[in-house]
This record gives sequence, structure tokens and C-alpha cells, in this order.
Amino acid sequence: MDIKKINLTKQGKIVILGVLVLFVIVLGVFSLLRGNGNTASGSQGTSLKDVPLQGVITEANYHLVPILNVADEKTERVYINTEATPALFIATWDESSVETIKDAQDALNQMGSTPRKPLVLVSTFVKTTDQQEAVETSKIFQNENGIALPITVQIGPPTDFVQQIPSLVYTDAKGTHIVTEQNKIIEILNSVVALPEAQSENP
Repeated sequence: MDIKKINLTKQGKIVILGVLVLFVIVLGVFSLLRGNGNTASGSQGTSLKDVPLQGVITEANYHLVPILNVADEKTERVYINTEATPALFIATWDESSVETIKDAQDALNQMGSTPRKPLVLVSTFVKTTDQQEAVETSKIFQNENGIALPITVQIGPPTDFVQQIPSLVYTDAKGTHIVTEQNKIIEILNSVVALPEAQSENP
């Protein structure tokens, strides 16, 4: 009688141990499936297009700045090269951007018909993820403020390029320069947009 009790006790322990092991396995599989499900649902709500890898610092390529030309009816992606076309990065919601644009236009008008590089405005830090809405906002901004300079909209994360606005970006033989001080932008603008031939003619 005692022997039977001992055998039953051993069998009970084995059964309990088996149940515990099975429970741990099932719990692990459930957690794994749940984690994969969260990853999948997260990827559906987030587009990785034009998003840089987190924690990876890359040097901005100002020879290929992706933009949408507001004046282009097709609004297709094109690129500007700040060596050929200096860019003034602005924000349509920023008052200092408006002031800088108007001062820049005045400075360029004073140059008269002197041949020069074009200066293009690049709207950045837009408050929408919809490209068409960003284009329409830029058009309204241009009309309301009487802006004659061509305006574009930067594509992709804003901080891929300038970190603040307004910022004048130009590239010369010494490299790419980013000027953020408003007075300095206007002070150097004439020399920035001057053609190489015109610069060589001036002592």
C-alpha cells in the first residue's frame, strides 16, 4: 500500500513538471507572436520613405537637395545644387523668414540687370506631411507677402539639411557654407550670387 502511494506521488510530480514546462513554452511562443504582431502593425502606420536611420549621422548633400517646385503644375521631385543655385531656407510660418526674404529681394533689386546666380527659397519645417498641402501653403505665403523669388518645398525630414531658419546655403571652392544670422545673410548676398566671371572682373 505504501509502495503504491510513493509511485503515485512520483507520477504526480512528473505530471506537474510536464505541465509547467508546457506552460513556459506556450507563454514564450505567445510573447514572440505578440511582439511580431506589434512590429507589423507599427510598420503599417509608419512610412520609412525618406526617413533616415535613427542614430546615424550623415553629411547633407547640398549638391542634391530634393524639392518640389511650387511653380511647376506637376509638382514632381527635382533637385537643386547650391553651388549653381544658392538657397535661402525659410519657413512659411516664421516672421523672421519674411523679413529676410524682403531684405534679400531689395538687395538683389539693387544689383539691377547684373548677371548673377538665381536665389531660390526653400520652404522647410512645414507643418504637414501632405506634399500638395505644403505646396499650396507656400503659394499662399508667396502671394500674401508679395514674394517675387522662386519658392520650393523641401522633401524629406527637415533636419536632413539646415537646423534653423532662415539659413542661407551656398557652395563654393572652399565647400558648403550655412549662414544663419539675418544681417550677415544680407551683407554677403551680393557676393554669394555673383557669377565667377563677374567676381574675377572686380578687384
